[in-house]
Amino acid sequence: MADFQKVPKLGDEYLYIPFVGAIIERSFQGEKQILVQTRVKKVDVKYSGSLEIPGGKLRAFEDVYETLRREVKEECGLELISIEGEDKRESFINREDKSDLIEPLCVTQMKNGPFIGLIFLCRAEGEPLIKTDETKEAQWMNVSELKKIVEETPEQIYTAFLAPLKKYIRQV
Repeated sequence: MADFQKVPKLGDEYLYIPFVGAIIERSFQGEKQILVQTRVKKVDVKYSGSLEIPGGKLRAFEDVYETLRREVKEECGLELISIEGEDKRESFINREDKSDLIEPLCVTQMKNGPFIGLIFLCRAEGEPLIKTDETKEAQWMNVSELKKIVEETPEQIYTAFLAPLKKYIRQV
């Protein structure tokens, strides 16, 4: 269950915390791989040690794609070179305010988190970092190996990213 002292509120109502996640794929020796890392968070003992994809919380007024690039760089050291759907962004201006239409791979909701996330399919360049303040052991994993983990031992995956990984695996 969430630590409700840290969950934002509007009046008496608790609010969801939005986040982004990056399913970063590549082809290597004829195999499709995605980048996974081990979650290391002192404030999240329940999921520390779980496999996850790079991602993190949106800052107020930060562009979704900027958030995704920032989080990937911070967590695994890679530079995103493409984000599927970014080129389809549509912007609309009304009364001097702007709203953008974006197309993530999927949206995921972790009800007892309480998180809601936009997950994007990406490509990156660079070498993954071995350890950061929030992750360790960033590595490329064959999709066939990840599929086995997702299907046979899903408890190894950080729950917020389990449904998006299942969707991705069904599509490849």
